[in-house]
Amino acid sequence: MATAARLTAPPTAPGRLPLIGHALEMWRRPLEFLDSLTAYDQIVAVYLGPTPTYVLAGPEVVDRVLVADAGHFAKGRSFEKLRDYLGEGLATSEGPFHLRQRRLMQPAFHHRQIDHYARAMARLADERVASWQAGQVVDVPQEMVDLSLAIVTSTLFSTALDEHIAADIRHDVPVVLRGVYNRAIDPTGLWQKLPTPGNRRLAAAHNRLRRAIDHLIRTRRTGLPAEQPDLLSMLLQAQDADSGNTMTDQQVYDELITLLVAGTETAAGGLAWLFHELGQHPAIDRELYEELRTKSGEAPSFEHLSHLPYTRRVVDEALRVRNPGGVTMRRATTEVELAGYRFPPGAEFMFSTLVLHRNPHHFHDPLRFNPDRWLPGQKAAPRGAFLPFGAGRHRCIGESFARAEMTTVVAALARRWRLEPLPGAQVRGVMTSTNHPANLLMRVTPREGGRIGGTD
Repeated sequence: MATAARLTAPPTAPGRLPLIGHALEMWRRPLEFLDSLTAYDQIVAVYLGPTPTYVLAGPEVVDRVLVADAGHFAKGRSFEKLRDYLGEGLATSEGPFHLRQRRLMQPAFHHRQIDHYARAMARLADERVASWQAGQVVDVPQEMVDLSLAIVTSTLFSTALDEHIAADIRHDVPVVLRGVYNRAIDPTGLWQKLPTPGNRRLAAAHNRLRRAIDHLIRTRRTGLPAEQPDLLSMLLQAQDADSGNTMTDQQVYDELITLLVAGTETAAGGLAWLFHELGQHPAIDRELYEELRTKSGEAPSFEHLSHLPYTRRVVDEALRVRNPGGVTMRRATTEVELAGYRFPPGAEFMFSTLVLHRNPHHFHDPLRFNPDRWLPGQKAAPRGAFLPFGAGRHRCIGESFARAEMTTVVAALARRWRLEPLPGAQVRGVMTSTNHPANLLMRVTPREGGRIGGTD
């Protein structure tokens, strides 16, 4: 059993139960449980069964694990379970293979490509918000899932999906995410072997996604687009600089399913939380609108997005206080020392961006939504304290894509509408591998002066 190799071990989080430890808390109320760990400065032990997993609650130790001493850590057991569904995509692969795949995929996320993607993002976002009516009540998370799915499939495949394939993806990605999360926190590993309705739904959803993406790969192999290549085409044509080899269909599938899952649920959750916060803070919403109103005539591009400083600060603050990411795990491959404690090979560690981003040791009034904390000249957060897209060799390759998407969607929506919270609505966070809001219904209200941006 992996335990700290000192007489003085890290403190254990309260609420540990016999046999299952803290697994019930991680299943029933993971956001609240993880948020409670901000009381700890560096490392705290939680139990998902009889074996401890060490939560990295301080930025210094997170930076050590992800960056400075990354060579002493591998991805943990949750990633091993993810491989059943995401294969050897960037989210799950390691070592030389991960580095090779990352190098092959990097051109698809170059700034020139992001410029191309930003135009598609703006068009799809404008079409979505133009379909709303004044006074309409919208399910914000579902609207953002539908929009994010349209954006990621447009940039992945350059075209609208067949409605049957699109319906399968919309239905099945959340099912797979929830199933994977439940398996990752199962301390016994036995639940996945039972013929439960949830396991049957997970297997069926995974099979449908497999068939849909395999079909798209086979179709694209027969004819690559003549104009601006989409991401799928770039993956199919990418060649290893040393061997000259291209990706197999299986490798392309693994990367596509990873991008599809990350690009839909994570982006949608981040956007939904952002509009929730704007609804709670009218003054911030107004300042955002004023910036967008004065710059509404500029064509969407990667460079244009960088000229919206207040919008960027709003996005950063949403990524801090409501980060849509889940839990990241690492496993020590050698004996390691962290925060004065020694751990043997095989010790499991995890961290949550929610814990890091809400740590009162590093963010004043951490639960307050305050974009001005990101103004130039403000005290910078220490390394490892703000990691919306990870750090080190496994930093999210799609960071520029995600930032462009969030900024573009916010600009399209907030120029035209204000989303107002419904009186008495109780919005709560839900963790299904990602953090997203539930029961977030908001009313669509026109901005003063009507429709903006050339659509008067």
